[in-house]
Amino acid sequence: MKHRLFPALSVLALTTLLASPIQAAPPSIPSAIDQFVAKIFPQVSHYHWIINNAQNENSHEMIVDINTFVTKNDNDDNFLENRFLLLILDGKVMAAQKIPLGSTVDCGKDTEI
Repeated sequence: MKHRLFPALSVLALTTLLASPIQAAPPSIPSAIDQFVAKIFPQVSHYHWIINNAQNENSHEMIVDINTFVTKNDNDDNFLENRFLLLILDGKVMAAQKIPLGSTVDCGKDTEI
């Protein structure tokens, strides 16, 4: 019985340490976009998004032009398409603007006038 107690306690201690919460790293660009789309369309059954264009302003800032496609329920073959321009800072969507589907968007760097 003594011989089994130490391995059992070791396994218990190891699983407790592995299950404890750890500090999460900032989300990546795809997960930030995914969180944004899930927050905007909470009642849909399925969604996906496509990046049309992206521009790095600096190492912490990115402007992303995305299209989103959502279906309202599992039995519906029709989807709703939207387009957004996102400002992502340090892996978080800080600003978003809905833009027309057929518009031309320049994600290039700003120029001083």
